[in-house]
Amino acid sequence: MNTDRAFLSSLKRDCRHFRNERPCRPHKERGVVCADCDVYDPVAERITIVKLAATGDVLRTTAFLPALRRKYPKARLRWLTVAAAAPLFEANPYVDDLVVGDGVHVPARLALEPQDLVLCPDADPQTASLAAALPLRPGGRRVGFTVDDDGLVQPLSAAAERWYAMGVSDERKRANRETYQNLVAALLELEVPLVDRPVFVLRKSEVEDAQAWFAREKALCAPFAGVTKVVGIVTGAGRRWPRKQWTLEGQVGFIEDQFAKGRGVVLFGGPEEVERHEALRKALPRGPLLDAGTSNSLRSFAARLSLADVVVTGDTMALHMATAFGQPVVALFGPTSSFEIELYGKGQKVFAEELDCLCCYAHCERTPSCMDLIRVEAVVSAVDTVVAGRTS
Repeated sequence: MNTDRAFLSSLKRDCRHFRNERPCRPHKERGVVCADCDVYDPVAERITIVKLAATGDVLRTTAFLPALRRKYPKARLRWLTVAAAAPLFEANPYVDDLVVGDGVHVPARLALEPQDLVLCPDADPQTASLAAALPLRPGGRRVGFTVDDDGLVQPLSAAAERWYAMGVSDERKRANRETYQNLVAALLELEVPLVDRPVFVLRKSEVEDAQAWFAREKALCAPFAGVTKVVGIVTGAGRRWPRKQWTLEGQVGFIEDQFAKGRGVVLFGGPEEVERHEALRKALPRGPLLDAGTSNSLRSFAARLSLADVVVTGDTMALHMATAFGQPVVALFGPTSSFEIELYGKGQKVFAEELDCLCCYAHCERTPSCMDLIRVEAVVSAVDTVVAGRTS
């Protein structure tokens, strides 16, 4: 008798937990086998979400995962993305399979496995083309966006048409008063209003590493001894939207105010903010100021950010990290839409109220710019309000 064949025939390969290349988690943790497994969970549908970039946008789109799991409890949820966004999904309990591609070609494992539902929330041609190339099972559907035979992106519903129209019209974008979560939830055929946060799960070891870093740095900074609250300030805005960055003068004035109130400040930034951090440390040499570094991995950055009592940031990936962690956020807006951003009742939004060109999504040359005109007093007031426990 072929015992290997008999063993293989006993495997329940339609189970959500099953993995072809390694033992499943229940087997590793408790030694259970398919024949008498008590957590056998057969997959009824295959669903793939195609969402590539930008990384912060991928993170805020994870807010739809709990609702998708509620609507499709027996589905295997796969997410197709690019390598830069892959760290966002480590330890994510909602995504059964993360498929990392180059953003151009359909990965072989998806090309050979027809789906019941392909979700594409983005109207950019690259993402929509990949989603359109995924094969469907008989009766399968595409939701969101696809491409036609001429290579043109096509919205597949009225909700998708609304989102598409906002993407190509400054007037419609500026007039919008709905959050991204509600707009795209409708596009994905989910119940609105959507109340779920983005999903970013930190491992215990990652939090402990961040706490150990924080303890070491505080011990080296004498002024931190009397700190009552820690304010994290995200100093940059990334490569795509450099005009979202607040001014150096504004950041210095704000940090000086926090020092005067007995609060410590931690600088958060990436490789583009090396010079900004050097300038801030030079301008503020004697206060309770720590630098979280500008060369952290994405997950190390997130773990350190999670320690702040309040996060002050522009419209950045860090904003979505903070909302995922349930942290109070003071968000500064200029060229992007403040209405699209959901703070989940734990924050304040600040912008230059005297301008009528906000939400332009442009690299304008206006001087002073919308971010130049954000007053220190407005940011201070917003942080004081949040620290006092008053919500948005």
